[in-house]
Amino acid sequence: MITAMATILILIALTALLAGVVRYARHDHFAGPANVAEKHDDLGSLALRGRVA
Repeated sequence: MITAMATILILIALTALLAGVVRYARHDHFAGPANVAEKHDDLGSLALRGRVA
């Protein structure tokens, strides 16, 4: 009985840990959020280039 309860608790803890890792990875802390970066390529800013063309 104690072993089954310990197994269930370990599975719950591992599920919570996995959910936390997935949430962290999806938030993309490494690259930063995409909505703060200005869109540009090798020719310069897309906003400025759109006004010129």
